[in-house]
Amino acid sequence: MNILRFYIGKTILATSIMTLFTLAIIRVLFALIDESGDFGKGSYQFVDGLAYSLLLSPQYIYEFFPMAILIGSIAGLGLLASHSELTVMRAAGKTTMQIVGSALSYGLILIAFAIFLGEYVAPKTTRMAEDIRNRAILGDQLLKAEQGVWVKDGSKMVHIDEMLGSDRMDGVSIYQFDSQQKLESIIHAPSALISEGVWRLKNGYQSYLTDTGINRERFDAMEWRTNIQMDNLSVLSDDPETLDIMSLYRYREYLANNGLDTQSYDLAFWRKIIQPLSTAIMIILAASFVFGPMRSVSMGARVLVGVLTGMAYFFAVRTFGPVSLVFGMPAFFGAILPPAIFAAGAWYLLRKAG
Repeated sequence: MNILRFYIGKTILATSIMTLFTLAIIRVLFALIDESGDFGKGSYQFVDGLAYSLLLSPQYIYEFFPMAILIGSIAGLGLLASHSELTVMRAAGKTTMQIVGSALSYGLILIAFAIFLGEYVAPKTTRMAEDIRNRAILGDQLLKAEQGVWVKDGSKMVHIDEMLGSDRMDGVSIYQFDSQQKLESIIHAPSALISEGVWRLKNGYQSYLTDTGINRERFDAMEWRTNIQMDNLSVLSDDPETLDIMSLYRYREYLANNGLDTQSYDLAFWRKIIQPLSTAIMIILAASFVFGPMRSVSMGARVLVGVLTGMAYFFAVRTFGPVSLVFGMPAFFGAILPPAIFAAGAWYLLRKAG
């Protein structure tokens, strides 16, 4: 049984890894084509776009993982079925569940790889990619630091700790310089909200630097007219899908403690938790296809069904989560329902196949 387990696992690993990298290459090419529209902005050129796209490939692999494992598992098990090897295994007394168990045991290697990729590799390479892109396009207008970001706004330098969505900033400090680059005043506000197209600083103070000292004036609200393009500040708002589990949890707590909406981060958090389970479900679903309705079809038909089913799963996960939040459903429900539906379908097909 150990030899059979190794043989089944080796086949599924080979086809799954090949599928993963094929999908990643296609996605990188599409990303590069999409970036071509920004070539020429600042110093952003083809080489920068290529580096940006390649650094995003770990994130693409992680996003496509369940879909790729489904296609790869169908191809691997289908290859064994085409050579009648699965038939021989069953004739030798191995049950369908034993064969599926063998596939799942080696699927744990793929699951471990996905966790490593999503928790340690993809978050770092995604930040590197964004830094390369933003430095090339924005140049010295924007400098991202360990805490927040520095932005040049005419004769002012602005520091922002957090950009929360598109209508709130936390920790805003504005430094006003004169024509000789001498610091004239500092404005600091714990938060800034946009209202009727104008930013308003809340509960802050303004300090004026004079020859006799510093004069400080407090304010409840102050209108802030700025030339900063808000699109440039997107570097402060990391996509929840690109964060690791602990970062998602900590940021979700930060938002909750400040009375802000946490739904998108809750959804991303539960998707990360459920991702290993989704990978296992895809292997079971692949086995249910090969032992069930696709037992005697050609390899091309199996791969086609795998691609279509994988795409259906990918779009179900991407669509149902946000839709569930719109209708006020818990984030956990939005994350678990697509895998649960596909798991029920896989179990039904396996039971039907005996």
